[in-house]
Amino acid sequence: MAFSCFYKTHRPQAIELIVIPIEKYHKWVEQHADKSIQNILAGQGFIPGSGKTATFFDIHGKLKQAIITINPNDMWALGNLAKDLPHHDYELIDPYSVLESELPYLAFGLGCYQFLNYKTQKKTHSIKLYLPKKYAEVEKALRAIYLVRDMINIPAQDMGPEEISHQAQKLAQTFSAEFSQIIGDELYEKGYRGIHTVGRASVRAPRLVRLDWGKKEHPHIVLVGKGVAFDTGGLDIKQASGMLLMHKDMGGAAQVLGLARLIMDTPLPIRLTVFIPAVENAISGNAYRPSDIITMYNDSTVEISNTDAEGRVILADALTEASRMKPDLIMDFATLTGAARVAVGTEIAAFFSNNDEISQLLEHAAQKIQDPVWRMPLFKPYKKLLDSHVADIKNCASAPYAGSISAALFLESFIEYNTPWLHFDLMAWNISSMPGRPQGGEAMGIRAAYEMLKIRYGK
Repeated sequence: MAFSCFYKTHRPQAIELIVIPIEKYHKWVEQHADKSIQNILAGQGFIPGSGKTATFFDIHGKLKQAIITINPNDMWALGNLAKDLPHHDYELIDPYSVLESELPYLAFGLGCYQFLNYKTQKKTHSIKLYLPKKYAEVEKALRAIYLVRDMINIPAQDMGPEEISHQAQKLAQTFSAEFSQIIGDELYEKGYRGIHTVGRASVRAPRLVRLDWGKKEHPHIVLVGKGVAFDTGGLDIKQASGMLLMHKDMGGAAQVLGLARLIMDTPLPIRLTVFIPAVENAISGNAYRPSDIITMYNDSTVEISNTDAEGRVILADALTEASRMKPDLIMDFATLTGAARVAVGTEIAAFFSNNDEISQLLEHAAQKIQDPVWRMPLFKPYKKLLDSHVADIKNCASAPYAGSISAALFLESFIEYNTPWLHFDLMAWNISSMPGRPQGGEAMGIRAAYEMLKIRYGK
């Protein structure tokens, strides 16, 4: 479980882990460390740095104490404890009162995450940290983020459209929400032809998954997540190197289920609807082609200029459905464009919005809880890049510029006027390990989105 790295009742055998701000380290050594500890630190040539630890043993080789030096502004200072400290129970001693929020505990818990599903020899961490009662909410965030990470890390062979829908169904059962889905040819019959067209070439049927929760009188929030279980690129096939991580192309679906879990687990006083268009962009005799024209759920027509721009096509049908509900806010999450990664890198969730007030609130929330997001411009003149001479719009610009912006403008064309909307274009993957963030699937932007919702709609 996500919270197995914590214990909640004081344990006499726990090792004291003393937290020392970097700038206070030398003063602490001089005034509070005994001579043996001073000698050990000097002998090791210990140089303080954020997240650096030192351990001290008695003459029998038994661990008796540990220290960690931190930058108080570094949320991730405790993120490597599970790797850096010997297996034991620890309790933080904070003589300088620098741990005044739940964020360091969250970072520790996130650093305890391991994805071992396919390892024949499972080497698990057994380090545990005392969690003060006032930070109990950390466990809820960990459950949500572990869910996101697990879903993304599981390869496409075991996380196809059906398995994505199964995760939503389990979440619905956990929180007494309503679950439904439209599968296969029924999508076409009901007008969701964008989702059906993209997913029809796979032996694993496409589907539109839906979850509903909350009271009707509460503000209505709709979450939409891109659920491309695997993306070959379709007939515009990707190169092998570009296909290697494409089991993470359902990262948007994982994000919205993680965010939904946070909302329902709190619970926030909102009415929640989740849509996940879940498909596999495969290649077969009935795969959709460049130059095909699709009549979408809102009756507009889309010319397919590139079959590898499939995510926006399936999102469009779900966003149309979401808009017709006239909710207070729509948020969609998608691993949509490489252009967004070029713009902001892999560690920031780019976002677009048609609402300045909500955008500013999101940015404030993101800064508060250190979940980085960056607003990108919905520059309307670039919509000309999507002009089609045979249909209402093209799914992909032919020019190699402003790719994330043109993709967002495509999506915006399926949002009804005056409906507040946030669109996240994110990596959903750590390309290398960092404190609290192991290599692999990652939750991006959902803590910021949750904090924004809590500020805006919380009790």
